[in-house]
Amino acid sequence: MDDRKFLLEAFLEAEQAKDEGTYPIGAVIVDSEGTIISRGRNRVFSSCDTTAHAEVDAIRRAGSSMVDIENKKFLKKNYTLYTTCEPCPMCSCTILLSFNIKRVVWAANDVEIGAMRKFKEGPHFLNRFNKISIEAAPFKDLEIRQRTMLAEWFIRRGYPDTSWQYNNEIV
Repeated sequence: MDDRKFLLEAFLEAEQAKDEGTYPIGAVIVDSEGTIISRGRNRVFSSCDTTAHAEVDAIRRAGSSMVDIENKKFLKKNYTLYTTCEPCPMCSCTILLSFNIKRVVWAANDVEIGAMRKFKEGPHFLNRFNKISIEAAPFKDLEIRQRTMLAEWFIRRGYPDTSWQYNNEIV
């Protein structure tokens, strides 16, 4: 898999979310052949839905690729979810309960609300989270890009001292 290529696809969704006036976070879900099966972006403010996070949006849009409606079964595919930001607790558990996502790659760690790494460390649902591999912030330039986008978002909303504005330089 070309992690950078698919993270850049997730950034296209993040840019669109930003243009729509909501959190600039995007996600894509990719099958084992490298085909994007779903795209998602944060729609919290554009859809007035507090659960409309990028990862959840992508999972919702991938529904027919994840669930066999006729037989009422999960298809249990081996998908990779790429997202511009470490998934929060809600998104991490949605990923877990999709039963199809076996790998998660994100551009920027989220020290405040990111949960995927915390869940992987246990103790809750450890037997389930151990079945999902993660790649945390593998590209420094993409991490900085996401951190900068979120810093600008929070500052524009009147939060001048956000953790996203720090550590945004390539060294």
